[in-house]
Amino acid sequence: MEAESWWMYRGDARPAAPEERAPWPPPPPWRSFDGEPVQPAPPDEDPPGIRHLGAGDGPVAGPDLDAAGLAVVNAAVCLRRPLLVTGPPGTGKSGLARRISRELGLGPVLSWWITSRTTVREGLYEQDAVGRICAGAAGRTEVGAGEFIRLGPLGTALLAYERPRVLLVEGLDRSDVALVDELHGVLDQGGFAVPELRGTASATVGTADEHGPGAEVVRGRVRCLQFPVVVITAEDESSLSPAFVGECLTLRLSGPPSPERLAASWLPSDAVERGERAALAVLEGMEPGQVPTAGALRDAMWLGVIRDRAGGQRPEGEYPGQAALDALWRRGRGGRSE
Repeated sequence: MEAESWWMYRGDARPAAPEERAPWPPPPPWRSFDGEPVQPAPPDEDPPGIRHLGAGDGPVAGPDLDAAGLAVVNAAVCLRRPLLVTGPPGTGKSGLARRISRELGLGPVLSWWITSRTTVREGLYEQDAVGRICAGAAGRTEVGAGEFIRLGPLGTALLAYERPRVLLVEGLDRSDVALVDELHGVLDQGGFAVPELRGTASATVGTADEHGPGAEVVRGRVRCLQFPVVVITAEDESSLSPAFVGECLTLRLSGPPSPERLAASWLPSDAVERGERAALAVLEGMEPGQVPTAGALRDAMWLGVIRDRAGGQRPEGEYPGQAALDALWRRGRGGRSE
């Protein structure tokens, strides 16, 4: 498959060196933002002992996209529109965000997990009100206004970076309607206000990059310079408002990554061939209509590697670690087997 000349994302998950990265494409006039001050770029690599979703030097698991799928991803990047990725568990929805960030050199992915009780405010920022009261009671006059403010993953993604961050919104279909509507408004504006900092000319606040530098916020306003690459995952879009879905570009995934890609992405080089054979054995043992998740295939690959290294033989008609994997799948589905 030959990549189009305008594509930023090629789908190979191989990061280009900083000097080889293409200039970021200009936004449409209606999606141009003027946020300031410009924040320091996030590190390409994490500190020793710390691993974020977008870090590392090896291959990255994710969906195998055809030309149509790659075109959708690149259109979302160029148009500054959220990318809504739908499909059953294990199809590589979350891995796509990591691959985009890795290939385009956009730093660690900012991941925001959604539940039925999540609010937009939690994604934007949080305030340590107790710490602020204690500091005041102790007479700590040297404390800065932003010391007790920490931006969440959504708030951090909307800072004014010269190159955008990747924001992964996990499981938006688990939220309520109010959150989707509020998120729509925040993304449309490209920023938000921190009322606690409105009377402060400049304040340094914490960010979702736990081991990165703080961010400067001027007069309580956060606004992006480059709209973030927003990847939103959901099993399907039926529970989301039509207005929100209409603002996104939708990519529908139907199956897990190929065994070859999974083995190359997750296993040591000396175990790739064994792992690929194990994954293929699992696929052969599936009933018609069954679609194993990427996690199930990954577990099967590793059990197959362990069995081979121990000199074990696979009984006829059984896939690697069948009893163990069956027990895991039943437990994961509340006692029901696949």
